[in-house]
Amino acid sequence: MKRGRTVFRAYLVRGSFIALFMVVLGRVGYVQSMDSFLRGKEQRQWLTEESVMPMRGSIYDANGDELAFSTPAYDLDLYLPGIQGAGFNKLRAAADGLASITGAQPSFMLKQLSRSQVSWLRMYPYMVHVPLATKERVLALFTHLGLYNDINPYKTYKRVYPDGSFAAHVVGFVDQTGAGAAGIELQYNHFLAGTPGQVQFMQDSMGDPLPFRSVVTKPVQNGDSVYLTIDAAIQHYAEAALATIERRFTPAHAAIIVADPNTGAILAMAALPNFNPGQYWTYPAATLDTNWAISAPFEPGSTFKVVTLTGALASHSIKLNQTYMSGVDYVNGVPIRDWNLWGWGRITYRMAMIYSSNTGFIHIGQAEGVPTLYKYIHLFGMDQPTGIDLPGEGTSLLFNPHNLNPVDFATMTFGQGLAVTPIQQLAEVGAVANGGHLMTPYVVQKVVAPGGRIVYYRRPHIVRRVAPAAIMNEVTNIMIQDVNQDPALMAYVPGYNVAGKTGTAQIPKPGGGYMPHKYNLSFVGFVPAHHPALEIFVTVSEPHNTIQYGNDVASPAAKFVLQKALSYLRIPPHGQALANPATFLAVTAYTTIPDVQGLSVKSATQLLKRAGLAAAAVDASGTVVREWPQPGTQVASGTQVVIATSASTSLSGKVRVPNLKGMPMIEAVSVCSLLGLQIDPKGDGYVVQQSISPGREVPLGTILITRFAPISTVY
Repeated sequence: MKRGRTVFRAYLVRGSFIALFMVVLGRVGYVQSMDSFLRGKEQRQWLTEESVMPMRGSIYDANGDELAFSTPAYDLDLYLPGIQGAGFNKLRAAADGLASITGAQPSFMLKQLSRSQVSWLRMYPYMVHVPLATKERVLALFTHLGLYNDINPYKTYKRVYPDGSFAAHVVGFVDQTGAGAAGIELQYNHFLAGTPGQVQFMQDSMGDPLPFRSVVTKPVQNGDSVYLTIDAAIQHYAEAALATIERRFTPAHAAIIVADPNTGAILAMAALPNFNPGQYWTYPAATLDTNWAISAPFEPGSTFKVVTLTGALASHSIKLNQTYMSGVDYVNGVPIRDWNLWGWGRITYRMAMIYSSNTGFIHIGQAEGVPTLYKYIHLFGMDQPTGIDLPGEGTSLLFNPHNLNPVDFATMTFGQGLAVTPIQQLAEVGAVANGGHLMTPYVVQKVVAPGGRIVYYRRPHIVRRVAPAAIMNEVTNIMIQDVNQDPALMAYVPGYNVAGKTGTAQIPKPGGGYMPHKYNLSFVGFVPAHHPALEIFVTVSEPHNTIQYGNDVASPAAKFVLQKALSYLRIPPHGQALANPATFLAVTAYTTIPDVQGLSVKSATQLLKRAGLAAAAVDASGTVVREWPQPGTQVASGTQVVIATSASTSLSGKVRVPNLKGMPMIEAVSVCSLLGLQIDPKGDGYVVQQSISPGREVPLGTILITRFAPISTVY
């Protein structure tokens, strides 16, 4: 009995120890799990994630010169409750200081800083996309006023358009959010924008990141670069011609398009009114939203006669040697007269095109009939948008063929009573020039990723065959006669066969009828006529101080552009063929920019030279601390790389002024941005003079006035 109790007590003690051990183990496990839970909770409280914005891709012309690029900048957000809570004196001092830095009115700044029911304020454009120098001056102001915690700078990128308004309607602009809002910037935004990255880091109690603990969870993908078909030289000629039109005639609007009719590639596109994409907010919405080369249809007048004549010849409805009586024609009792009122007596249909006889085209249209004319309107692509790779393309306005009365049909045959866009007419006559193929016009030749890989390449696209080459050759010959009938005519280019047609069309009134003494004047043509390399369309709306004929307003501009472009492209006179007339886009070799930071200027220069690049050193001494473009960027061989040295900048808030003489505008802007100087460019081309002598030390943010001049003028 005693032995049994002893055994029982032993089991009881053993069981108690086991139970106690299990309790201890459970407690240890609980503490460990809670420690892990609390540690994870703590990490989540201190761990944060931040987006890394990509650098937007650049836009280049056909020769590889930048038309748009991005540079580092800052957005400055202001905490209004903190500024207002510091008292009126500091509020006034902050407003006056910001006005002095940004150039805004002190009263405007005071009003903005005094706004109620607003916590964080971002003032556009004064505190958005500001350069490094401006950010440093604003931070210094707020530190001096004891308001350092009431301003929050965000690193971003500023879009730079080094040539100002050059090709603005093609290039477009980005809005205050950094997104494309017009032109190529909008149409190819999905390529240019890139993809943001993500960085995860531990933060302290103030929300500032702890050093050496950041982890990239998603790499940033910088935007792709877009290469245009726009040739800078031909674009300059087109814009110079428009500038002359604006000075002489002050039109409501105007446009010039130059293209390669064999491919549809647009070599130049300019429009009035124009704008500077770097200051787009100063222009009315109508100017920004309307590219008159593609957006707005208008009654074309006689340039449309190409469609009517082609349809009649291709359907064998007429013969060019048939005759009719010009002067006046009655349609359902309504008299329709030739532009000179009395006509030229009995003439052939060939002469009807050369003299631009309206009554002749009424006869031609009646011979081919409504179905045939509408068939060729469709074949020429005049009943739908061309599909050009630009936003905002308009389309034609046409009568319903089933409800078309004889008078409306008669006026349609010579280009009144319907409306088409300039780009549609360019594509129309391009089909005549190249022997019968309707081409899709385009302005982008390729898109290149940051690493140099081509992600998109544009090939010419044939929409359809419009008519046999023999028919187009007949139309071409008549268009040559149209221009060459008198060497004094404004579109005639000595030594070349120019095929062309002018247009003079009345402008409709909103309530019906036409406005008195207001016209759309135009010219369309191509050269050399039988080996076409260039096609041009010029349109001028409501010109003043001139006789209202296309030959007197639009044709001189076309002649100027064609003469300059033919010489620039080295196209021989007398209709001789080029070895390859369809090729205008240069093949460019590319190389990767090496990292030269930390090297001496001499070593950096040698390394860049071996890579096929040129160095532009801000200072001849010191160690390279920054370079532009950034290392790893793919650029054309021979590109100049700007390098800033330790001797160029100092921690004292001063910077040594570089020697900019001889630099093109884009490089001068880049150098100043790199160093923290503000550049005030005057003119265009290459730096010939700067307001502060090279080598002088000046405070960050100093304005450097630079004067530019081209190597040779367009005029």
